[in-house]
Amino acid sequence: MSQATAEKRDLSDYSPRDRILAAALKLFVDQGYFNTNVPDLSRESQCSVGSIYHNFKSKEEVASSLYDEGLKAFRNALNTSINPEDNAEALIKSVVKSFLEFCEVNTQLAKYMWLSRHNEFLSGVIKQPTQVGFDRLGRSLTKALKKAIQERQIRRVNANIIWSVLFGVPLAYVRDWLDGYNPHSPSQVADEIAETCWKALT
Repeated sequence: MSQATAEKRDLSDYSPRDRILAAALKLFVDQGYFNTNVPDLSRESQCSVGSIYHNFKSKEEVASSLYDEGLKAFRNALNTSINPEDNAEALIKSVVKSFLEFCEVNTQLAKYMWLSRHNEFLSGVIKQPTQVGFDRLGRSLTKALKKAIQERQIRRVNANIIWSVLFGVPLAYVRDWLDGYNPHSPSQVADEIAETCWKALT
């Protein structure tokens, strides 16, 4: 499910599940999770209430599924940006730029991922999108950065500091941009932010 899905006017091309998730993204961002009810989702998605409960057990499961799909899309975008043949500088800058591009292209999804307080309405452990993890992205980054440290392309620092620089810097900018505090879009400052992250690690 993508931003493009959420913005399509002709919903007939999409499965009920995708339509419900697209509606949830719009409503949760525009009016908030607690101010959105199942009839709202039904109207926005053009799916019956019965169809919603056929695909999801509850509104919380809709929110959880939306978060999980956003997480996968975000991490897949970053993983796709990685070229194993790149040196450390190219890899780090590519990941940072991909982070910023994803958030600009998928603005609504970025708002849901970065601005919503998920622990207020989702039970269980919330997987942070920027955690290293053991998926393809986590494995690729860990391998590449260990090699970069061994070859002294970047400084030997705690892994948590590396992740904080690599993800925390662009995330901070994106959050302020989504909140209207940063006037320049992520793409306008992508090169500068990527360079800043690189210099912070060397």
